Amino acid sequence: MRPNPDLMPRGSIDGIAADGTIAGWAWLPGCTQRCHVRILDSDGSVLGEALADVFRSDLLRAGMGLGHCGFFASVRRPLPPGPRALRLIEPRLDRPIGREILVDVPVRRPGAAPSVYVRPSARPAWRDEEVLAHLGQFELERHRQRMGTVRFVDIVFRYILNRWADDGGLSRYSEALDAGELTCEQVFAILLGCEERKAIATPLPAPHDYRFPFGSPDLAEFAPTAAA
Repeated sequence: MRPNPDLMPRGSIDGIAADGTIAGWAWLPGCTQRCHVRILDSDGSVLGEALADVFRSDLLRAGMGLGHCGFFASVRRPLPPGPRALRLIEPRLDRPIGREILVDVPVRRPGAAPSVYVRPSARPAWRDEEVLAHLGQFELERHRQRMGTVRFVDIVFRYILNRWADDGGLSRYSEALDAGELTCEQVFAILLGCEERKAIATPLPAPHDYRFPFGSPDLAEFAPTAAA
């Protein structure tokens, strides 16, 4: 299944702190790959760039992917205090992110702590109950279509139980998915709730972890299509 090439990045600027840090978020629906954010001044010049990969629980609760889409960017030059119109683009896609935002630039104080959002000291791990609460945001059916049913089931076993599927489980769940007797979310929930999973103390790999298997398709698939 190819992602919809018309999908547009979503995001916004939350504010600018006294040390010149701009905080905000950006997310590309249907793609777990991080957004590359470029912040433009009202005259089109570049003020800063960042990767939107900071986990924010408020964005997870709001349904913005898997929550790893916050960003902090340092401005490249001092800005005079007062209102200022800024906008975001995803430069790899050459697409705007959200609408132009009017921010209030405070008096710059080098070394001041960012006041809009506190930078996390460490990236969190997924707890099983968090995964269950947000299964719809994993877009599991899209991954099944992309991987194929048998490989998808094998990957889910590996992700949740830290082992490949046994022959019985592989055939049973694959057949149930292909017949429509179970959804991808139901298979996920069954394995998360089994006794084998409960005996595993290791948390599930989060989206930023290299072991996270539900990554995005190549970002080039989202790039604008050249006119014929």
